Amino acid sequence: MPLHESGEFSPFRSFISFALCTLLRMKENSPKKPGLQQRVLAHLAKPDYRPLSRPDLAKDMRIHSKERNQLRQALINLEKKGDVVSLRKNRWALPNTKDTVAGTVRVMEKGFGLFVADAGGQEFYIAKGDLKCALHEDRVTIERLPMSENKPMRGRSFAHRSPEGRVVDVLERKNTEVVGLLRKTQYYAYVIPDDLRISHDIRVTERAPGLEDVPENHKVVVALHDWTDPFKPLSGTLIEDIGDSKDPNVEMQCILRTHGFRQTFSPEVLAAAEKIPSELRPEDYENRVDLRERLTFTIDPETARDFDDAISIEKISDHWKLSVHIADVAHFVPEGSVIDKEALHRGNSIYLVDRVVMMIPTELTTKICSLNPNVDRLAHTVEITLDETGEIVDSATCRSIIHSDARLNYEQVQTLFDGGELPDTPATVVEAINELRPLARTLRKNRHEVGSLEINTPQIKCVLGKDGKVAEIKKGEAKEAYQLIEECMLLANVVVARKLKAAEWPAIHRIHEAPDEDQWGQMGAELQALGVDALPQNRFDINAVLAKIADTPLQYSASLAILRNLKRAGYSAEASEHFGLAFEDYVHFTSPIRRYPDLVIHRLLGALEHGEKMPYRPKDVAAIAAKCTRTEQEADAAEKESIALRRAEYYRDLLQKGKTGPYKACIIKVLGKGLLIELPATLQRGLVTFSSITDDRYEINANKTQATGQRSKKVFKIGDEIDVELVKVDLARNFVDFHITGQEQFIAKKMKSPARHKKYKKQAVSFTGGGKHGSTKKKRRKRK
Repeated sequence: MPLHESGEFSPFRSFISFALCTLLRMKENSPKKPGLQQRVLAHLAKPDYRPLSRPDLAKDMRIHSKERNQLRQALINLEKKGDVVSLRKNRWALPNTKDTVAGTVRVMEKGFGLFVADAGGQEFYIAKGDLKCALHEDRVTIERLPMSENKPMRGRSFAHRSPEGRVVDVLERKNTEVVGLLRKTQYYAYVIPDDLRISHDIRVTERAPGLEDVPENHKVVVALHDWTDPFKPLSGTLIEDIGDSKDPNVEMQCILRTHGFRQTFSPEVLAAAEKIPSELRPEDYENRVDLRERLTFTIDPETARDFDDAISIEKISDHWKLSVHIADVAHFVPEGSVIDKEALHRGNSIYLVDRVVMMIPTELTTKICSLNPNVDRLAHTVEITLDETGEIVDSATCRSIIHSDARLNYEQVQTLFDGGELPDTPATVVEAINELRPLARTLRKNRHEVGSLEINTPQIKCVLGKDGKVAEIKKGEAKEAYQLIEECMLLANVVVARKLKAAEWPAIHRIHEAPDEDQWGQMGAELQALGVDALPQNRFDINAVLAKIADTPLQYSASLAILRNLKRAGYSAEASEHFGLAFEDYVHFTSPIRRYPDLVIHRLLGALEHGEKMPYRPKDVAAIAAKCTRTEQEADAAEKESIALRRAEYYRDLLQKGKTGPYKACIIKVLGKGLLIELPATLQRGLVTFSSITDDRYEINANKTQATGQRSKKVFKIGDEIDVELVKVDLARNFVDFHITGQEQFIAKKMKSPARHKKYKKQAVSFTGGGKHGSTKKKRRKRK
């Protein structure tokens, strides 16, 4: 019998079994060796850890070369779960170890970005490759790079030597819809964005119903898909066909859609507007002060179709009683209605060069809401009693009913002020206007004495021909007729602001901050460069400069230097001064037809007058103020783009006809490329490149206020008047280039002059890297 069958070794086998079971139990109870992912997280969490690349991390963790691929996969998996992040130069760290800051990035046409934190402060330079998935004006977080890693130039110009950063995450996409030109390939369609600051073409992967056969070269709108991988193409859904890119009307539609506006209203909004009666009903007269017997008139632009303000004026003994009546739009547009939501989305009316896009449907603005003459209309009235010095003695507000006696325009009133007559206007209205004139002058003088800025900002008007093109460009001027109504509106806004503040109610304040230290410094430097011996530090200093340069050749350029260095006005739920107007409390109340903040103020004021519940919470007011600031900026940008486009087309037509000048121009800025000029007659801006000024090589001073020739010491400085010739118009960028008159002939002579030393042929120089001590120059002749 074999030994293994005899049972002689059975005790030994029992011992072996017992030992194996014991080892297995010990293994189960012993702590498990952490996996690679846990080891990585533990290592990255060490207090002394600094972000390392994958090879350096492997060395630091003493990972064998055979496990390097496993480390790579572990990092990828951890990044997908959000447990680790990849920093600049593929360095790895935990999410909370990144030195990040949130803010907005502006992408330049050259591809790089400039980042400004939410809290303000210094700009950060973002290289094109570091933008990742960020687009123009997105809200992002960036990684602030250590100063030791900042390359001095990294492809940027001398003007951008700011600290560097790298986009980590896109928090909010500024534009979820993009307008562009539809192009097609054999395999797919894509959109080239109109905005040159979006350098990525957008691949069309989906189409809305009915847009399957949109022709190539049509302008379209594409809704962007989520884009988180910069190595994959940006894609989107085709949602709208605007039309053929060659259609002039399509160009304006593209400008509107680019800034988030639509010219037409939705069927729901139009249906809601149609339900509102075009005439007043008996119930509309309830709970209102009847002011129909009071003499009332409107003064508006000649082309105006809606009238949202009217004036009444009475001279009582040594006092004036001024009544400012504003169309009661809030009565017809309840908060939260379909029309109200659309008005909030738009924020304001948009005035393009050839059309007006209203905030609310024209069925309301030109009929029941408009203070048309000779009909009863609902208004919100501000009554102000003033003494002979223009100081407010008493004021009150109320919902009212008025009956306008006359409709005038600014041209008619200016004719009256210039000594003309208004034969078709009632004599009582003419008398009232003449009584209002000295009051308006007094109010204006009082504002100026407390520091209100008196800067006459130039305006232009493009006169269109029958073909829709610009036939003429006129420069507008501030006339006394306009100032007459302006002073009444400003006063009404102040009275309403004070009433809401006294009641401690929330409000959408119109604010204008004073210039910061850098702006004051730049303003002074530019004025000094113009020869104006002044360093303004407050609004009174600015007015002193304006008085000094009035009616002098420096008036235009010095006014521009001041305007360039003022902050932009906006809306805020927090009360703050209006620097430009020198008002401590100020709101917008007088244009509810075209501005949504005014509509909100009307609702707040009406509720306060009647003891009703506050219609808005403070946080709602703050949100509306922020949104209306953005929509106002978008509307201003759309208006400027429409004017720039039509004006550039105007100069292109002049160029094609050979009408190249000379034109009178003023240097308004010195850039690295050349001189930025403006034609005072049309406010057209353009560039005179230094490369076109061939008589010398020019150097720019530190303040960028002048350029000086190295040999001739000839100086070009801001404010200088020069004669220029039109040479190039780029409609894609709305750029216009000029040459200084006389430079063309100089260039031509230079090009025709015979080459010196003809017998010596030029030799091309190439560089090769095969030398022992680096690259060496190697000369070789060009082959014929």
